[in-house]
Amino acid sequence: MRLLFASVLLLGSLVGCKGDAPPAIDADPRGPKCSMKFFDLCSEEHDCPAPMLCQNFAAQGFQVCTTSCDASNPCPDDKSGSPATCDQGICIPSAPNMCHI
Repeated sequence: MRLLFASVLLLGSLVGCKGDAPPAIDADPRGPKCSMKFFDLCSEEHDCPAPMLCQNFAAQGFQVCTTSCDASNPCPDDKSGSPATCDQGICIPSAPNMCHI
């Protein structure tokens, strides 16, 4: 019985059963490359075509290509299919598009 328990512990440590989270799908280089459309991930301003800007949303944990908004210029739909939130004149998506930079 002790041998079986020791084997399970050893096997668990070899295959990463220590609660490691899978890598974020956005960071997966095998996934689609961002095409710099609304709400694609970005790292610098030049990553987004004008008039979009690369905006860091630290509270949400992502940085995406986005645009300004107001009552006459509503936000485009995000990946959920609903319009992004217009907050203080900037469109904030519910989540970034699933792509990598």
